Amino acid sequence: MKVWIQVVLLACVLVVSSLSAQPAASTTDVINRARATLGATEKLDGVVTLRMLCTLEPADPKVPAATVLIIARKPNSQRLEIRMDDMVETTILNGRNACIIRSNLAAAGSQMRELTPPERERVLYSTRQLFSFYRPNFKKGEKITYEGTVTHREKRTHKISYKYPEGLETIRYFSVEDDALVASVSDHGVESVNRGSQMVQGIKFPASIDYYEAGRKLHTINLKEVSVNQPLAAGIFEIPKAPEK
Repeated sequence: MKVWIQVVLLACVLVVSSLSAQPAASTTDVINRARATLGATEKLDGVVTLRMLCTLEPADPKVPAATVLIIARKPNSQRLEIRMDDMVETTILNGRNACIIRSNLAAAGSQMRELTPPERERVLYSTRQLFSFYRPNFKKGEKITYEGTVTHREKRTHKISYKYPEGLETIRYFSVEDDALVASVSDHGVESVNRGSQMVQGIKFPASIDYYEAGRKLHTINLKEVSVNQPLAAGIFEIPKAPEK
Protein backbone atom coordinates (compact mmCIF):
# COMPACT_ATOMS: atom_id res chain seq x y z
CA MET A 1 0.00 0.00 0.00
CA LYS A 2 2.87 2.37 0.78
CA VAL A 3 4.09 2.09 -2.80
CA TRP A 4 0.69 3.12 -4.17
CA ILE A 5 0.40 6.27 -2.06
CA GLN A 6 3.92 7.33 -3.01
CA VAL A 7 3.35 7.02 -6.73
CA VAL A 8 -0.08 8.68 -6.60
CA LEU A 9 1.30 11.63 -4.68
CA LEU A 10 4.14 11.82 -7.15
CA ALA A 11 1.58 12.26 -9.80
CA CYS A 12 2.16 15.41 -10.61
CA VAL A 13 4.70 14.54 -10.47
CA LEU A 14 6.53 13.89 -10.32
CA VAL A 15 17.51 18.04 -11.70
CA VAL A 16 18.23 21.45 -11.47
CA SER A 17 20.25 22.71 -14.45
CA SER A 18 22.11 25.93 -15.14
CA LEU A 19 22.03 25.38 -18.91
CA SER A 20 19.25 27.88 -19.53
CA ALA A 21 20.08 30.87 -21.67
CA GLN A 22 16.39 31.47 -22.31
CA PRO A 23 14.85 34.57 -20.74
CA ALA A 24 12.23 34.03 -18.03
CA ALA A 25 9.56 35.64 -20.19
CA SER A 26 9.96 32.87 -22.81
CA THR A 27 9.63 30.19 -20.14
CA THR A 28 6.49 31.85 -18.84
CA ASP A 29 5.15 32.00 -22.38
CA VAL A 30 5.66 28.24 -22.82
CA ILE A 31 3.79 27.59 -19.58
CA ASN A 32 0.95 29.96 -20.47
CA ARG A 33 0.50 28.28 -23.84
CA ALA A 34 0.48 24.88 -22.16
CA ARG A 35 -2.16 26.08 -19.68
CA ALA A 36 -4.27 27.30 -22.59
CA THR A 37 -4.45 23.71 -23.89
CA LEU A 38 -6.29 22.81 -20.67
CA GLY A 39 -8.78 25.67 -20.54
CA ALA A 40 -9.27 29.41 -20.15
CA THR A 41 -7.28 31.08 -17.38
CA GLU A 42 -10.42 32.04 -15.44
CA LYS A 43 -11.57 28.40 -15.52
CA LEU A 44 -8.24 27.05 -14.25
CA ASP A 45 -7.82 29.71 -11.56
CA GLY A 46 -11.42 29.25 -10.46
CA VAL A 47 -10.99 25.61 -9.41
CA VAL A 48 -11.47 25.41 -5.63
CA THR A 49 -12.42 21.76 -5.08
CA LEU A 50 -11.65 18.56 -6.95
CA ARG A 51 -12.97 15.04 -6.60
CA MET A 52 -11.47 12.25 -8.69
CA LEU A 53 -12.52 8.61 -8.53
CA CYS A 54 -9.94 6.40 -10.20
CA THR A 55 -8.90 2.81 -10.72
CA LEU A 56 -5.27 1.77 -10.47
CA GLU A 57 -4.27 -1.08 -12.77
CA PRO A 58 -0.75 -2.47 -12.15
CA ALA A 59 1.31 -3.51 -15.16
CA ASP A 60 2.20 -6.71 -13.30
CA PRO A 61 -0.87 -8.99 -13.55
CA LYS A 62 0.13 -10.63 -10.27
CA VAL A 63 -0.45 -7.37 -8.37
CA PRO A 64 -4.11 -6.65 -7.49
CA ALA A 65 -5.87 -3.58 -8.81
CA ALA A 66 -6.92 -0.75 -6.48
CA THR A 67 -9.52 2.00 -6.26
CA VAL A 68 -8.24 5.53 -5.65
CA LEU A 69 -10.35 8.44 -4.43
CA ILE A 70 -8.79 11.92 -4.33
CA ILE A 71 -10.71 14.79 -2.75
CA ALA A 72 -8.97 18.15 -2.49
CA ARG A 73 -9.76 21.74 -1.57
CA LYS A 74 -7.58 24.69 -2.44
CA PRO A 75 -5.06 25.58 -1.12
CA ASN A 76 -3.94 22.82 1.28
CA SER A 77 -6.56 20.18 2.06
CA GLN A 78 -6.57 16.70 0.59
CA ARG A 79 -8.04 13.27 1.33
CA LEU A 80 -6.56 10.31 -0.51
CA GLU A 81 -8.17 6.88 -0.14
CA ILE A 82 -6.60 3.80 -1.71
CA ARG A 83 -8.58 0.57 -1.45
CA MET A 84 -7.14 -2.82 -2.33
CA ASP A 85 -9.39 -5.76 -1.49
CA ASP A 86 -10.29 -5.31 2.21
CA MET A 87 -7.43 -2.91 2.94
CA VAL A 88 -7.95 0.85 2.87
CA GLU A 89 -5.20 3.43 3.29
CA THR A 90 -6.41 6.98 3.91
CA THR A 91 -4.14 10.01 3.96
CA ILE A 92 -5.65 13.26 5.24
CA LEU A 93 -4.12 16.72 4.97
CA ASN A 94 -5.74 19.67 6.73
CA GLY A 95 -3.50 22.71 6.59
CA ARG A 96 -0.26 21.80 8.33
CA ASN A 97 -1.74 18.73 10.02
CA ALA A 98 -1.69 15.35 8.32
CA CYS A 99 -2.17 11.71 9.18
CA ILE A 100 -2.44 8.27 7.61
CA ILE A 101 -4.99 5.64 8.59
CA ARG A 102 -4.70 1.98 7.60
CA SER A 103 -7.92 0.00 7.93
CA ASN A 104 -8.82 -3.65 7.48
CA LEU A 105 -12.50 -3.74 6.55
CA ALA A 106 -12.79 -7.48 7.13
CA ALA A 107 -11.32 -7.26 10.62
CA ALA A 108 -12.98 -3.91 11.42
CA GLY A 109 -9.68 -2.58 12.72
CA SER A 110 -7.52 0.43 11.92
CA GLN A 111 -4.26 2.12 12.86
CA MET A 112 -3.48 5.82 12.63
CA ARG A 113 -0.30 7.86 12.86
CA GLU A 114 0.75 11.41 12.10
CA LEU A 115 2.79 11.91 8.97
CA THR A 116 6.45 12.71 9.35
CA PRO A 117 7.50 16.21 8.26
CA PRO A 118 8.90 14.97 4.90
CA GLU A 119 5.71 12.96 4.26
CA ARG A 120 3.57 15.98 5.12
CA GLU A 121 5.57 18.23 2.78
CA ARG A 122 5.08 15.79 -0.07
CA VAL A 123 1.31 15.68 0.45
CA LEU A 124 1.25 19.49 0.56
CA TYR A 125 3.27 19.47 -2.64
CA SER A 126 0.88 17.09 -4.39
CA THR A 127 -2.08 19.22 -3.30
CA ARG A 128 -0.52 22.35 -4.78
CA GLN A 129 0.11 20.46 -8.02
CA LEU A 130 -3.56 19.50 -8.31
CA PHE A 131 -4.56 23.15 -8.54
CA SER A 132 -1.57 24.73 -10.28
CA PHE A 133 -2.24 23.53 -13.85
CA TYR A 134 1.49 23.99 -14.63
CA ARG A 135 1.72 27.48 -13.07
CA PRO A 136 4.66 27.80 -10.63
CA ASN A 137 3.94 28.84 -7.06
CA PHE A 138 6.33 31.76 -6.71
CA LYS A 139 4.79 32.78 -3.36
CA LYS A 140 5.97 29.48 -1.85
CA GLY A 141 9.42 29.80 -3.38
CA GLU A 142 8.97 27.50 -6.38
CA LYS A 143 11.41 28.36 -9.17
CA ILE A 144 11.28 27.44 -12.84
CA THR A 145 14.33 26.79 -15.00
CA TYR A 146 14.23 26.44 -18.76
CA GLU A 147 16.51 23.57 -19.77
CA GLY A 148 16.26 23.86 -23.52
CA THR A 149 14.51 21.93 -26.27
CA VAL A 150 15.02 18.18 -26.18
CA THR A 151 13.51 15.12 -27.81
CA HIS A 152 11.36 13.26 -25.33
CA ARG A 153 9.05 10.38 -26.21
CA GLU A 154 9.85 10.99 -29.86
CA LYS A 155 8.64 14.59 -29.71
CA ARG A 156 10.48 17.90 -29.69
CA THR A 157 9.78 19.43 -26.30
CA HIS A 158 10.53 22.35 -24.03
CA LYS A 159 12.11 20.95 -20.85
CA ILE A 160 11.24 22.97 -17.74
CA SER A 161 12.25 22.29 -14.14
CA TYR A 162 9.93 23.30 -11.28
CA LYS A 163 11.69 23.22 -7.92
CA TYR A 164 10.90 24.25 -4.35
CA PRO A 165 13.57 25.36 -1.84
CA GLU A 166 13.11 22.13 0.15
CA GLY A 167 14.12 20.13 -2.92
CA LEU A 168 10.79 18.84 -4.24
CA GLU A 169 10.96 19.01 -8.00
CA THR A 170 9.07 18.14 -11.16
CA ILE A 171 10.44 18.16 -14.70
CA ARG A 172 7.80 18.84 -17.35
CA TYR A 173 8.14 18.35 -21.09
CA PHE A 174 5.85 20.49 -23.26
CA SER A 175 5.41 19.86 -26.99
CA VAL A 176 7.07 22.39 -29.29
CA GLU A 177 4.46 21.57 -31.93
CA ASP A 178 1.17 21.93 -30.05
CA ASP A 179 2.15 23.19 -26.54
CA ALA A 180 0.54 20.19 -24.76
CA LEU A 181 2.20 18.37 -21.88
CA VAL A 182 4.13 15.35 -23.14
CA ALA A 183 5.31 13.95 -19.80
CA SER A 184 6.22 14.83 -16.20
CA VAL A 185 9.06 13.32 -14.17
CA SER A 186 9.22 13.49 -10.38
CA ASP A 187 12.32 13.92 -8.25
CA HIS A 188 11.99 10.17 -7.53
CA GLY A 189 12.37 9.41 -11.23
CA VAL A 190 8.74 8.36 -11.77
CA GLU A 191 7.41 9.52 -15.14
CA SER A 192 3.73 10.16 -15.83
CA VAL A 193 2.22 10.33 -19.31
CA ASN A 194 -1.36 11.49 -19.89
CA ARG A 195 -3.55 9.46 -22.23
CA GLY A 196 -6.77 10.65 -23.84
CA SER A 197 -8.86 13.50 -22.49
CA GLN A 198 -12.20 14.43 -20.96
CA MET A 199 -13.76 17.86 -20.54
CA VAL A 200 -15.18 18.78 -17.13
CA GLN A 201 -16.71 22.26 -16.80
CA GLY A 202 -14.50 23.67 -19.53
CA ILE A 203 -11.26 22.08 -18.26
CA LYS A 204 -9.43 19.24 -20.01
CA PHE A 205 -8.39 16.35 -17.78
CA PRO A 206 -6.68 13.15 -18.93
CA ALA A 207 -8.74 10.00 -19.35
CA SER A 208 -5.88 7.97 -17.89
CA ILE A 209 -2.26 8.36 -16.78
CA ASP A 210 0.53 5.84 -17.35
CA TYR A 211 3.41 5.70 -14.87
CA TYR A 212 6.94 4.53 -15.63
CA GLU A 213 10.19 4.08 -13.73
CA ALA A 214 13.51 3.57 -15.55
CA GLY A 215 11.51 2.88 -18.71
CA ARG A 216 9.44 0.14 -17.07
CA LYS A 217 5.69 0.64 -16.84
CA LEU A 218 4.42 0.56 -13.27
CA HIS A 219 0.68 1.01 -13.61
CA THR A 220 -2.13 3.02 -15.14
CA ILE A 221 -4.55 5.26 -13.29
CA ASN A 222 -7.93 5.63 -15.02
CA LEU A 223 -9.91 8.74 -14.10
CA LYS A 224 -13.46 7.37 -13.98
CA GLU A 225 -15.20 10.38 -12.43
CA VAL A 226 -13.95 13.95 -12.14
CA SER A 227 -15.93 16.66 -10.34
CA VAL A 228 -14.95 20.33 -10.18
CA ASN A 229 -16.19 22.82 -7.57
CA GLN A 230 -18.87 20.49 -6.22
CA PRO A 231 -19.89 20.70 -2.51
CA LEU A 232 -17.86 18.42 -0.26
CA ALA A 233 -19.11 16.53 2.75
CA ALA A 234 -18.64 18.35 6.06
CA GLY A 235 -15.60 17.16 8.00
CA ILE A 236 -14.07 15.37 5.02
CA PHE A 237 -10.62 16.76 5.90
CA GLU A 238 -10.98 16.49 9.68
CA ILE A 239 -8.06 14.73 11.38
CA PRO A 240 -9.39 12.02 13.73
CA LYS A 241 -8.25 12.16 17.32
CA ALA A 242 -5.65 9.56 18.16
CA PRO A 243 -6.94 6.94 20.61
CA GLU A 244 -5.83 7.47 24.18
CA LYS A 245 -3.22 5.04 25.41
